[in-house]
Amino acid sequence: MFDQALDQGRLKEGDEWSGDMPVQLQPMTMDALYLRYRAGLLAHLQSMVRDADIAEELLHDTFLRLSRMPGLGSINQPKAFLFRIAGNLAIDHLRQCRRVPESASESELEELESSEPDQLELLVQERRRRQLRQAIDQLPPRARETLLLVRYRELTLREAAQELGISQTMVERHLKNALLKCRELLQP
Repeated sequence: MFDQALDQGRLKEGDEWSGDMPVQLQPMTMDALYLRYRAGLLAHLQSMVRDADIAEELLHDTFLRLSRMPGLGSINQPKAFLFRIAGNLAIDHLRQCRRVPESASESELEELESSEPDQLELLVQERRRRQLRQAIDQLPPRARETLLLVRYRELTLREAAQELGISQTMVERHLKNALLKCRELLQP
């Protein structure tokens, strides 16, 4: 029987044999799955969440979810299935921690709020600056000059009018047109 399973490709060299079926083809019980994959799952979870206690909880939740699933014996690749469940639980946990830390006191929350922006926020801010620069570069010359004088050099409308040699009303028009054009270019 062992040789027949080996010949038919249902069994590879080194696979275990139990009774009439190779171990890999027998339906796995919850206990067998736990004993076989616990250590690997735990290591995987610890590498994701970086906390042994939380990894243990997530491991427990993984097998709890698995126990609620009908047709345990019909799972073709139990290892991949378990690692997928565990990975999803770890990702959910990390997302939840990012929203509001579990043990955050008022002072810890204030510290988090006042801390420097994370890498993603910095990238978003840099992208918005680049888009704004491109929008300003596309403005007509007089509108661009007016916008830069009023918004970046912080001149009053009267001072900008004197520097440009135009009326304050024209400065207002150029500024209004520049802001509208920038808003159009920056909207998705």
